[in-house]
Amino acid sequence: MKTKQIAKDYDIDVINVTKRNIERIAKEHEVEKSELTNNAYVIGSDEILLGLYDDKELKFASFFHEIGHTLITERFKELINNDLMLIEYQAWVEGLKVARKYGYKFSNKTFEYILKSLNSFYEDALSTYNSKRRKTCEKNSQQK
Repeated sequence: MKTKQIAKDYDIDVINVTKRNIERIAKEHEVEKSELTNNAYVIGSDEILLGLYDDKELKFASFFHEIGHTLITERFKELINNDLMLIEYQAWVEGLKVARKYGYKFSNKTFEYILKSLNSFYEDALSTYNSKRRKTCEKNSQQK
């Protein structure tokens, strides 16, 4: 499967990180080299930085996830109050739809990876909402 061709279908460029170019890419994009291992990023709305991966299937899953990010609309983000966890969840859903379109199927290992990835956002999301709720309660009690 050619990531560059799939990305081109969505008017996106892919920068594939390799052992040969990791230094240059890290410097150009002001990213730590360690963040280019088992990681991918959307840059702007038309470029994917696809890092070095230990597992090829997880690399493809991450690639589709990043395409999913480019398909999320501002209207959707407004609907969910720009909640980061919900954005990440939706990016996975959209990415999986794109993968299916190209005939790609993932193993259970990838779905476990997706769930672990989403779980990393879960605690932060709960903490944010609990903090907002506490502030609202404090504000309401001060107004009484």
